[in-house]
Amino acid sequence: MAIGIAERNSISSPLPAGVEPLLIALDSYRAALLTAPVPFMVVTVEGEIVLVNQAFTAATGFSVADLPHIRDALRKMRRISPEQIDVVLDGWRHAKGASQIGSTEISVWTQWNEMRTWVIHTSCPVIWMDGRSVLLQTAFDITEQRRLEDALRRSQDEMRVRLSELEALYSSAPLGLGMLDSNLKYVRINAALADIHGFGGADHIGRGVFDVLPDLRDTYEASLRHVLKTGEPVRDKKSRLERPASPGVVRDLVESFYPVRDAAGGTIGLGVICQDVTERNRAEDAAVRADAALRRTLDLLFLALRTAGVSVFAQDTSLRYAWLGGDLFGRHASEALGGADADVLPPDLVKPVTELKKQVLATGESAQADLPYVADGRTNWCNFRVEAWRDENGAVMGLLGAVADISKRKMSEQHVRTLMNELAHRSKNLLTVIQVMARRSAAPELSSIDFVESFVERLAGLAQSHDLLARDDWRGIDMLELMNSQVGHLDDKISGRITARGPDVILNAVAAQNFGMALHELATNAVKYGALSCQHGQVAVEWALSLEDPERPRLLLSWTESGGPMVREPVRRGFGRLVIETIAARALSGEVELIFDPAGVVCRIDAAADDAVLVANLPREAAEA
Repeated sequence: MAIGIAERNSISSPLPAGVEPLLIALDSYRAALLTAPVPFMVVTVEGEIVLVNQAFTAATGFSVADLPHIRDALRKMRRISPEQIDVVLDGWRHAKGASQIGSTEISVWTQWNEMRTWVIHTSCPVIWMDGRSVLLQTAFDITEQRRLEDALRRSQDEMRVRLSELEALYSSAPLGLGMLDSNLKYVRINAALADIHGFGGADHIGRGVFDVLPDLRDTYEASLRHVLKTGEPVRDKKSRLERPASPGVVRDLVESFYPVRDAAGGTIGLGVICQDVTERNRAEDAAVRADAALRRTLDLLFLALRTAGVSVFAQDTSLRYAWLGGDLFGRHASEALGGADADVLPPDLVKPVTELKKQVLATGESAQADLPYVADGRTNWCNFRVEAWRDENGAVMGLLGAVADISKRKMSEQHVRTLMNELAHRSKNLLTVIQVMARRSAAPELSSIDFVESFVERLAGLAQSHDLLARDDWRGIDMLELMNSQVGHLDDKISGRITARGPDVILNAVAAQNFGMALHELATNAVKYGALSCQHGQVAVEWALSLEDPERPRLLLSWTESGGPMVREPVRRGFGRLVIETIAARALSGEVELIFDPAGVVCRIDAAADDAVLVANLPREAAEA
């Protein structure tokens, strides 16, 4: 067994010659091992750890006391499971016995739970100071080296992937890509750019850009020189290229040029990005034309909708307005979009319209309704038609609707109903008048021929009034026109002796019918017995509006005969007098005065203007009927 210096000092007998220097050398060797800068471990061939140096303890936190045997090192530093330790030890012993021990890369764990990568150099067995056979194991920490190597490998792998992607992109990109050197000669070009130019790629390489495309010199040379000189890119340069190999084939191009720099940042060439926008420009032109046509169509549609009083809209399932065509109850699209019915519709329509729309959302079936509402103090009508708005899968995604103003239609329908009721009422009255006319015309002293003649004349006069009313949709008849209709059956010479004067007055249907019958009877009587029965007789008809009581205006009409035979009051009260004094007076809510003055018959009619008159204007000048 070797003896250390400390042990030597405890021996009293002198040492053999030559042993002292050897002991000193061994102590120096042991001290060198302990202070070596790299981790160092001495282990016997049986697995006992004899020594770990200071670098080993500093690097791992373990000392010989922590690792008395290789089994402890495997468990604590290598973290090998207990059931695998014996297997690893057997392998270690086998390698040692077969002299296969050398350099090994392993992963170790420090006492601070940090993993490190070591390369262990194991020596062949040597005799230790105490005479035992040991292995000397030196550890070199290559953790950072492996980390850098892994990072470099990942970076290289990523670079290869990126270069592969760039190459694939360059080769297959739909954009034309190329590179020019500082002399503006092609050094690289992809298939897309060669196709745009109409030349093969090989026909570009080594040739100047303007040797290939001479027509583009004026367009591009200044831009290319600018990039080379300043290092600033030029973007979106537009041009038109007629392919030299395909005369007449013109392409629209948009090109950008960017600098290519060396490692020092100097510009050594430039890159070209070229896009053929011929088809895009054609599509854009077509889209512009289609958009203009669509706008014209929409303008015409909205004009038609506005003319028809129709508005169209779309709503989502929450009944918020998503689109509006035309105004909706005075609300423009900018005001209605995003709003609900309560924000857009008149208050009278909110509840019924909302219920109608919820019904369509629930059933998917279209629905419509005519609904009234009040606006500006007047009742109006509108028609709502609502349909389900479906997506491409048929699911209901909202509502589509149209609103039409049907106030005029409703007024027309009401007018028709009123006319029908009025017609029924007038028909009854007319039949009553005709019955009375027939009975009164059948006087005992008249022959059947005289009866027919008298009856037909009266019917003709009544028919004239009705013709005028029907011509103007029963809105009324001008007084002067009514006069002309009732004397039109007279001889021109006779009718020329009747003068009429008065303001413009439009008579309603009832007044026109009764004034007409009265004038017909007066004219017939004047022709038979009165002023128009002789050559020099005259008739003056005048009417006026009396406003003495503004709340009860009156229409005054006078019929005055002159120049005829002396008048005697008739003994018998005939049908004509009945029409004038009774029927007309009652129908006109007025009074009739019939005077049989010897100088000529005078008839005055005082009628309620609010019932008899529809329109009254300024007095007209005298006119002959």
